[in-house]
Amino acid sequence: MYGLINSALQDMVITHFGEERWKEVHKHSGVSDDSFLTMRRYDDETTYKLAGAASEILEAPIETCMEMFGKHWVDAIATRNFAPLMDATGNDTVGFLHNLNSLHDRIASTFLDYIPPEFRVEDVDSKAGKYLVHYYSERKGLTSFVTGLLGGLADHFGDQLEIIAVSIDDDGEGTHSVFELSIQ
Repeated sequence: MYGLINSALQDMVITHFGEERWKEVHKHSGVSDDSFLTMRRYDDETTYKLAGAASEILEAPIETCMEMFGKHWVDAIATRNFAPLMDATGNDTVGFLHNLNSLHDRIASTFLDYIPPEFRVEDVDSKAGKYLVHYYSERKGLTSFVTGLLGGLADHFGDQLEIIAVSIDDDGEGTHSVFELSIQ
């Protein structure tokens, strides 16, 4: 993953728990870098070690930490660093999700060897605000992060959202998770 992800995780811990807690997380992770270059690619294991250490130091399940990280990504990182792209991608949660793959395509040229996740939205009953969101990634273990992203997007667009993880398949070469969304 890119340094931007690791820096965002650092930002989340510092913002919500303070600099000292980040120092504990960093030390506990065993990761040698204490700052991350945004555009540099880091081994995925670096991110997983940092997230695992955050879970242990903050005494919260990894799923809770990753969900908080996904929400922080939207609230603090995406809206700050990618505001024009976010504005151009959609005017509400569902519109944004329908166009998310296009957003990833736009930023692909910025990051070398960028392999973004894919999202597919099924309109189950759009009049009632019911949708299925399929998340596909070559990486495993990020479903809770995506749950946080979905919640963060709903907050960003002012939507009331109920999210249910319908299925999570992390058994193959990557992940395919399905979320049921109810938007009021």
